[in-house]
Amino acid sequence: KIAFDQEIQRLYDEWDSLARKVADGTVLPADAAAHSRAVRTAAGELPSTPHPLPYRTLASVADITAGAEDQTLRILSELDPDNPLTSLDEARPRLDRAENWITTQVPAEARTIVRDEPDKELLGSLDDQGRESLRLLLEGLDTHWSLDGLTTLVYGVPKVLAGLEPDAKPTPELKAAQRSFFALLYRLLVSRDTGPRLPTLLLAVGADRVRRLLG
Repeated sequence: KIAFDQEIQRLYDEWDSLARKVADGTVLPADAAAHSRAVRTAAGELPSTPHPLPYRTLASVADITAGAEDQTLRILSELDPDNPLTSLDEARPRLDRAENWITTQVPAEARTIVRDEPDKELLGSLDDQGRESLRLLLEGLDTHWSLDGLTTLVYGVPKVLAGLEPDAKPTPELKAAQRSFFALLYRLLVSRDTGPRLPTLLLAVGADRVRRLLG
């Protein structure tokens, strides 16, 4: 039985974990046999994706770009500067599956729509800490413009505000501050309290538009 709701993202994560174990030789014999059966039929091996990016990332990008290929390629090529995607064909057929899932399984009201204009009322209501959190984020965009870099940045801003080191262990107070900061960013970017993973969303929106919406 295969779920076609959000659970499909976890299923892909588990598949990618198994594939990595097969590739590095740490897979258990039973799991290796299951993997072998899954990647082929009696007619031969199934098509594989040359550059398999995380499914949840592809789904988020497909959601935000609504299938615009030039924008999709721009975002995906910026995910990993050390091993950039150079063609959407490198991400297929997995990209096609993610786009199909977004268009056929995700309700229209759950799709992500990025704001066209800044929420001036919300920006004007922020206290000093809220304004400083946005300043720190915008200040770090250029030097953290990759999926891993932006992940470090968005989780790190509340740490800086709390006077903590970048590698500080999460505490209940820190987690609460991070959730509050994330909710603020979502409201300013997509007018909701939640959305796609923030690093992916920031890449999709683009640095210039992020600055305009958060500034």
